[in-house]
Amino acid sequence: MTTTLIAALVVGLLAPVVRALVWGVPFGLLSISTVLVSFAGSVLTVLLIGATAGFLLRATALTPYQVDILAGSSGALGGFVLLLSSARRMRQVRGLSVLCQRLSEEDAQATALRALRRLLDRAKRSDADRHIALVLMATGPLTQASLWEQARAGLLSIDGQSLTPAQSVLRNQALATCQLQFDELSAAEDAIGNIPRPAEPSIEVWLIAMEALLLAVRGDPDRARAKLRGQDTSDNPSLEASHRLVRAHILAGQNQRAAALEELKTLRQAAGRAGLERVLHPNGPASPLARELIDAEEPA
Repeated sequence: MTTTLIAALVVGLLAPVVRALVWGVPFGLLSISTVLVSFAGSVLTVLLIGATAGFLLRATALTPYQVDILAGSSGALGGFVLLLSSARRMRQVRGLSVLCQRLSEEDAQATALRALRRLLDRAKRSDADRHIALVLMATGPLTQASLWEQARAGLLSIDGQSLTPAQSVLRNQALATCQLQFDELSAAEDAIGNIPRPAEPSIEVWLIAMEALLLAVRGDPDRARAKLRGQDTSDNPSLEASHRLVRAHILAGQNQRAAALEELKTLRQAAGRAGLERVLHPNGPASPLARELIDAEEPA
């Protein structure tokens, strides 16, 4: 049993390192819970296999020493094989999940971003379809971490001809959102134009909100307001925040400063500072007002 215990400890210590290597994640980015679960799971697996092998081998003519060595070896081999099999299952998705969770952490962001690039590059070389899926999965976390350039670069790296219709819609919707952050209004409009309309209702409402935003920042408040008319946002706080953003641009464009500021203050209450920062890009009538509110929050 001694050999089995040693084997369990060794495989258990190797388990989180192996998972990090297979997933393409730097070991330092693994959470403590992931390390502990990986360690404990491998230890128990080796102990179970070793104990079972030892029980069966005792019925043979082998000496106790031979039984101990073979049982421990069986546990180590079986545990390591199962570890590799478990780590390889959906390894890219699991690695992507870990890295995306770390993107919002300032001290880990740079390391996570480098590892994410490597993961996506490997997927692109080995499996184009998997690469497309991973890029689309990573776009949301990247934009939430304000890594707009990286998100846009990933979306532009996807070959449009390889996309399914559903993937094409998601890609162009996300690309339009990214282009707006760089004040690329025509590029955003082109991305929206590549989506067959009307789209699925859950997506169509966001496309309408983006079209209204484009009209508002281009100085066409009446058409922008008409776009939003009839849209129900009561059960969608994120969509309601987007509508407030558009209304702020509309009101500011009509020289209704006080009303525009009220919309922005309500937006800040609902979405915090991040909500105001979204008003800055694309640059529009309400952008200077949003900047004033942001600057007023800065410590002296």
